[in-house]
Amino acid sequence: MDKMAVFLLAGLTNGSVYGLIGLSLSLIYGTNRIINFAQGDFVMAGAMSAILFMVTCSLPAPLAIAAVIAVVLTGALALEFGIYRPLMKRGAPPLTVMIGTLAGAIIASGGALLIWGANQLYVPNIFSLDPITLGPLTTNLQQIAIMVAFVVLLGITWFLLYRTSFGLCIRATGAQPRVAQLMGIRASRVVRFGFMFSALVSGLAGVLVGPLLGGQVSMGVELTVKGFMAAILGGLGSPFASAAGGLAIGVLEAFVAGYGSSLYAEPIIFLLILIVLLVRPFGLLGDFEASRR
Repeated sequence: MDKMAVFLLAGLTNGSVYGLIGLSLSLIYGTNRIINFAQGDFVMAGAMSAILFMVTCSLPAPLAIAAVIAVVLTGALALEFGIYRPLMKRGAPPLTVMIGTLAGAIIASGGALLIWGANQLYVPNIFSLDPITLGPLTTNLQQIAIMVAFVVLLGITWFLLYRTSFGLCIRATGAQPRVAQLMGIRASRVVRFGFMFSALVSGLAGVLVGPLLGGQVSMGVELTVKGFMAAILGGLGSPFASAAGGLAIGVLEAFVAGYGSSLYAEPIIFLLILIVLLVRPFGLLGDFEASRR
Protein backbone atom coordinates (compact mmCIF):
# COMPACT_ATOMS: atom_id res chain seq x y z
CA MET A 1 0.00 0.00 0.00
CA ASP A 2 2.85 2.40 0.84
CA LYS A 3 4.49 1.65 -2.49
CA MET A 4 1.23 2.31 -4.32
CA ALA A 5 0.85 5.64 -2.50
CA VAL A 6 4.37 6.67 -3.54
CA PHE A 7 3.63 5.87 -7.18
CA LEU A 8 0.34 7.73 -6.98
CA LEU A 9 2.07 10.83 -5.60
CA ALA A 10 4.73 10.73 -8.30
CA GLY A 11 2.05 10.24 -10.95
CA LEU A 12 0.00 13.18 -9.70
CA THR A 13 3.10 15.39 -9.64
CA ASN A 14 4.12 14.58 -13.21
CA GLY A 15 0.49 14.46 -14.32
CA SER A 16 -0.04 17.99 -13.02
CA VAL A 17 2.69 19.21 -15.35
CA TYR A 18 1.32 17.20 -18.29
CA GLY A 19 -2.15 18.48 -17.49
CA LEU A 20 -1.03 22.11 -17.48
CA ILE A 21 0.63 21.66 -20.87
CA GLY A 22 -2.47 19.90 -22.19
CA LEU A 23 -4.60 22.73 -20.82
CA SER A 24 -2.38 25.25 -22.63
CA LEU A 25 -2.53 23.34 -25.90
CA SER A 26 -6.31 23.02 -25.71
CA LEU A 27 -6.80 26.67 -24.85
CA ILE A 28 -4.93 27.74 -27.97
CA TYR A 29 -6.67 25.09 -30.07
CA GLY A 30 -10.02 26.30 -28.76
CA THR A 31 -9.40 29.81 -30.07
CA ASN A 32 -7.87 29.16 -33.49
CA ARG A 33 -7.95 25.37 -34.15
CA ILE A 34 -4.15 25.27 -34.23
CA ILE A 35 -1.87 22.89 -32.31
CA ASN A 36 1.07 24.83 -30.91
CA PHE A 37 4.00 22.45 -31.17
CA ALA A 38 6.18 24.96 -29.33
CA GLN A 39 4.15 24.71 -26.12
CA GLY A 40 6.58 22.43 -24.31
CA ASP A 41 9.40 24.84 -25.06
CA PHE A 42 7.71 27.43 -22.86
CA VAL A 43 8.17 24.96 -20.00
CA MET A 44 11.82 24.64 -21.01
CA ALA A 45 12.12 28.42 -21.19
CA GLY A 46 10.65 28.74 -17.71
CA ALA A 47 13.10 26.24 -16.22
CA MET A 48 16.18 27.56 -18.02
CA SER A 49 15.29 31.20 -17.40
CA ALA A 50 15.02 30.40 -13.71
CA ILE A 51 18.65 29.29 -13.88
CA LEU A 52 19.60 32.54 -15.62
CA PHE A 53 17.85 34.86 -13.20
CA MET A 54 18.27 32.97 -9.91
CA VAL A 55 21.79 31.58 -10.38
CA THR A 56 23.59 33.74 -12.94
CA CYS A 57 21.95 37.06 -12.00
CA SER A 58 21.36 36.12 -8.32
CA LEU A 59 17.91 37.70 -8.25
CA PRO A 60 15.57 36.94 -5.35
CA ALA A 61 12.83 34.45 -6.15
CA PRO A 62 9.95 36.96 -6.60
CA LEU A 63 11.95 39.10 -9.05
CA ALA A 64 13.24 36.01 -10.84
CA ILE A 65 9.71 34.66 -11.31
CA ALA A 66 8.58 38.04 -12.65
CA ALA A 67 11.52 38.00 -15.08
CA VAL A 68 10.68 34.43 -16.18
CA ILE A 69 7.08 35.48 -16.84
CA ALA A 70 8.36 38.40 -18.93
CA VAL A 71 10.54 36.01 -20.95
CA VAL A 72 7.77 33.52 -21.74
CA LEU A 73 5.26 36.26 -22.55
CA THR A 74 7.78 37.83 -24.92
CA GLY A 75 8.26 34.41 -26.51
CA ALA A 76 4.51 34.03 -26.93
CA LEU A 77 4.25 37.41 -28.66
CA ALA A 78 7.21 36.55 -30.89
CA LEU A 79 5.51 33.28 -31.85
CA GLU A 80 2.24 35.03 -32.66
CA PHE A 81 3.63 38.06 -34.51
CA GLY A 82 6.57 36.26 -36.11
CA ILE A 83 4.92 33.01 -37.24
CA TYR A 84 1.18 32.71 -36.61
CA ARG A 85 0.00 36.12 -37.81
CA PRO A 86 2.08 36.31 -41.04
CA LEU A 87 1.00 32.82 -42.05
CA MET A 88 -2.66 33.51 -41.32
CA LYS A 89 -2.56 36.77 -43.31
CA ARG A 90 -1.34 34.79 -46.29
CA GLY A 91 -4.18 32.30 -45.97
CA ALA A 92 -1.98 29.40 -44.91
CA PRO A 93 -3.86 26.19 -44.02
CA PRO A 94 -3.83 25.05 -40.38
CA LEU A 95 -1.26 22.33 -41.08
CA THR A 96 1.19 24.91 -42.43
CA VAL A 97 0.70 27.09 -39.35
CA MET A 98 1.32 24.09 -37.10
CA ILE A 99 4.52 23.31 -38.99
CA GLY A 100 5.42 26.95 -38.41
CA THR A 101 5.03 26.54 -34.64
CA LEU A 102 7.22 23.42 -34.87
CA ALA A 103 9.86 25.52 -36.63
CA GLY A 104 9.56 28.06 -33.83
CA ALA A 105 10.13 25.30 -31.28
CA ILE A 106 13.26 24.13 -33.10
CA ILE A 107 14.59 27.70 -33.29
CA ALA A 108 13.91 28.21 -29.57
CA SER A 109 15.67 24.95 -28.68
CA GLY A 110 18.64 25.91 -30.87
CA GLY A 111 18.92 29.31 -29.22
CA ALA A 112 18.71 27.77 -25.76
CA LEU A 113 21.37 25.24 -26.77
CA LEU A 114 23.76 28.06 -27.63
CA ILE A 115 23.14 29.72 -24.27
CA TRP A 116 23.04 26.80 -21.84
CA GLY A 117 24.55 23.87 -23.74
CA ALA A 118 23.24 20.33 -24.00
CA ASN A 119 23.96 19.14 -20.44
CA GLN A 120 21.31 18.87 -17.78
CA LEU A 121 21.57 21.75 -15.33
CA TYR A 122 20.44 22.27 -11.77
CA VAL A 123 17.33 24.45 -11.50
CA PRO A 124 17.13 26.26 -8.14
CA ASN A 125 14.13 25.36 -6.06
CA ILE A 126 11.71 27.99 -4.82
CA PHE A 127 10.22 25.76 -2.14
CA SER A 128 12.04 23.41 0.20
CA LEU A 129 13.08 19.97 -1.01
CA ASP A 130 13.36 18.63 2.52
CA PRO A 131 11.23 15.50 2.97
CA ILE A 132 7.84 15.86 4.63
CA THR A 133 5.97 12.83 5.96
CA LEU A 134 2.21 12.83 5.43
CA GLY A 135 0.92 9.50 6.68
CA PRO A 136 2.33 6.81 4.37
CA LEU A 137 3.70 9.43 1.97
CA THR A 138 7.03 11.20 1.89
CA THR A 139 6.98 14.34 -0.21
CA ASN A 140 8.36 17.88 -0.20
CA LEU A 141 7.03 21.39 -0.58
CA GLN A 142 8.13 21.62 -4.21
CA GLN A 143 5.96 18.63 -5.18
CA ILE A 144 3.05 20.01 -3.20
CA ALA A 145 3.50 23.40 -4.90
CA ILE A 146 3.22 21.76 -8.35
CA MET A 147 -0.08 20.10 -7.47
CA VAL A 148 -1.42 23.24 -5.79
CA ALA A 149 -0.44 25.32 -8.83
CA PHE A 150 -2.29 22.82 -11.03
CA VAL A 151 -5.49 23.26 -9.02
CA VAL A 152 -5.13 27.04 -8.76
CA LEU A 153 -4.45 27.53 -12.48
CA LEU A 154 -7.40 25.27 -13.32
CA GLY A 155 -9.58 27.42 -11.08
CA ILE A 156 -8.33 30.63 -12.68
CA THR A 157 -8.99 29.22 -16.14
CA TRP A 158 -12.51 28.13 -15.19
CA PHE A 159 -13.31 31.53 -13.67
CA LEU A 160 -11.93 33.32 -16.70
CA LEU A 161 -13.85 31.20 -19.22
CA TYR A 162 -17.19 30.92 -17.42
CA ARG A 163 -17.44 33.94 -15.13
CA THR A 164 -16.12 36.83 -17.22
CA SER A 165 -17.33 38.56 -20.36
CA PHE A 166 -13.94 38.07 -21.99
CA GLY A 167 -14.26 34.35 -21.31
CA LEU A 168 -17.53 34.40 -23.22
CA CYS A 169 -15.68 36.00 -26.13
CA ILE A 170 -13.07 33.23 -25.96
CA ARG A 171 -15.70 30.49 -26.03
CA ALA A 172 -17.65 32.23 -28.79
CA THR A 173 -14.53 32.57 -30.93
CA GLY A 174 -13.72 28.91 -30.41
CA ALA A 175 -17.25 27.76 -31.24
CA GLN A 176 -18.10 30.04 -34.21
CA PRO A 177 -15.21 32.32 -35.25
CA ARG A 178 -17.02 34.05 -38.12
CA VAL A 179 -20.18 34.65 -36.10
CA ALA A 180 -18.07 36.00 -33.24
CA GLN A 181 -16.42 38.48 -35.59
CA LEU A 182 -19.82 39.57 -36.90
CA MET A 183 -20.85 40.21 -33.30
CA GLY A 184 -17.92 42.59 -32.86
CA ILE A 185 -15.51 40.25 -31.09
CA ARG A 186 -11.91 40.88 -32.12
CA ALA A 187 -10.62 37.38 -32.72
CA SER A 188 -7.01 38.59 -32.98
CA ARG A 189 -7.09 39.72 -29.35
CA VAL A 190 -8.61 36.44 -28.25
CA VAL A 191 -5.93 34.46 -30.07
CA ARG A 192 -3.17 36.67 -28.64
CA PHE A 193 -4.51 36.15 -25.15
CA GLY A 194 -4.57 32.39 -25.77
CA PHE A 195 -0.89 32.39 -26.71
CA MET A 196 0.11 34.59 -23.78
CA PHE A 197 -1.95 32.86 -21.10
CA SER A 198 -0.82 29.44 -22.28
CA ALA A 199 2.81 30.57 -22.23
CA LEU A 200 2.32 31.91 -18.70
CA VAL A 201 0.90 28.60 -17.48
CA SER A 202 3.66 26.56 -19.12
CA GLY A 203 6.41 28.90 -17.93
CA LEU A 204 5.25 28.66 -14.32
CA ALA A 205 5.09 24.87 -14.69
CA GLY A 206 8.72 24.93 -15.86
CA VAL A 207 9.84 26.95 -12.83
CA LEU A 208 8.13 24.51 -10.47
CA VAL A 209 9.05 21.20 -12.10
CA GLY A 210 12.59 22.21 -13.07
CA PRO A 211 14.13 21.44 -9.66
CA LEU A 212 12.66 17.91 -9.79
CA LEU A 213 13.39 17.04 -13.43
CA GLY A 214 16.45 19.19 -14.00
CA GLY A 215 16.81 21.78 -16.72
CA GLN A 216 17.68 20.65 -20.24
CA VAL A 217 17.09 22.39 -23.56
CA SER A 218 15.69 19.20 -25.10
CA MET A 219 12.96 18.78 -22.47
CA GLY A 220 10.49 20.85 -24.48
CA VAL A 221 9.96 18.20 -27.18
CA GLU A 222 9.09 15.43 -24.72
CA LEU A 223 6.79 17.65 -22.71
CA THR A 224 4.99 18.81 -25.86
CA VAL A 225 4.35 15.17 -26.76
CA LYS A 226 3.07 14.41 -23.24
CA GLY A 227 0.83 17.48 -23.28
CA PHE A 228 -0.54 16.55 -26.69
CA MET A 229 -1.21 13.01 -25.47
CA ALA A 230 -3.05 14.48 -22.48
CA ALA A 231 -5.17 16.70 -24.73
CA ILE A 232 -6.07 13.82 -27.04
CA LEU A 233 -6.89 11.45 -24.19
CA GLY A 234 -9.00 13.93 -22.27
CA GLY A 235 -10.54 15.80 -25.18
CA LEU A 236 -8.74 18.26 -27.45
CA GLY A 237 -10.29 21.72 -27.32
CA SER A 238 -11.39 21.39 -23.69
CA PRO A 239 -8.78 22.73 -21.24
CA PHE A 240 -10.27 20.87 -18.30
CA ALA A 241 -10.64 17.56 -20.09
CA SER A 242 -7.04 17.87 -21.28
CA ALA A 243 -5.91 18.56 -17.72
CA ALA A 244 -7.70 15.42 -16.56
CA GLY A 245 -6.00 13.50 -19.36
CA GLY A 246 -2.63 14.74 -18.11
CA LEU A 247 -3.33 13.41 -14.62
CA ALA A 248 -4.38 10.05 -16.06
CA ILE A 249 -1.21 9.79 -18.13
CA GLY A 250 1.01 10.79 -15.22
CA VAL A 251 -0.51 8.22 -12.87
CA LEU A 252 -0.45 5.46 -15.48
CA GLU A 253 3.16 6.27 -16.35
CA ALA A 254 4.20 6.12 -12.69
CA PHE A 255 2.50 2.77 -12.04
CA VAL A 256 3.84 1.15 -15.21
CA ALA A 257 7.37 2.38 -14.43
CA GLY A 258 7.07 1.36 -10.79
CA TYR A 259 5.67 -2.13 -11.24
CA GLY A 260 7.29 -2.85 -14.58
CA SER A 261 9.68 -0.73 -16.61
CA SER A 262 9.67 2.85 -17.84
CA LEU A 263 10.41 1.46 -21.31
CA TYR A 264 6.84 0.13 -21.49
CA ALA A 265 5.15 3.31 -20.24
CA GLU A 266 4.78 5.23 -23.50
CA PRO A 267 3.71 2.23 -25.65
CA ILE A 268 1.05 1.35 -23.07
CA ILE A 269 -0.16 4.95 -22.88
CA PHE A 270 -0.40 5.21 -26.67
CA LEU A 271 -2.29 1.90 -26.74
CA LEU A 272 -4.68 3.27 -24.13
CA ILE A 273 -5.21 6.44 -26.16
CA LEU A 274 -5.91 4.37 -29.28
CA ILE A 275 -8.48 2.26 -27.43
CA VAL A 276 -10.14 5.37 -25.99
CA LEU A 277 -10.32 7.04 -29.39
CA LEU A 278 -11.88 3.93 -30.94
CA VAL A 279 -14.62 4.04 -28.30
CA ARG A 280 -14.84 7.81 -27.77
CA PRO A 281 -13.35 9.70 -30.75
CA PHE A 282 -13.52 13.05 -28.93
CA GLY A 283 -11.65 11.79 -25.87
CA LEU A 284 -12.80 10.72 -22.44
CA LEU A 285 -14.50 14.02 -21.58
CA GLY A 286 -14.64 15.64 -25.01
CA ASP A 287 -18.36 15.09 -25.56
CA PHE A 288 -19.25 16.40 -22.09
CA GLU A 289 -17.23 19.56 -22.51
CA ALA A 290 -18.54 20.09 -26.04
CA SER A 291 -22.11 19.99 -24.73
CA ARG A 292 -21.26 22.73 -22.21
CA ARG A 293 -20.33 25.06 -25.01
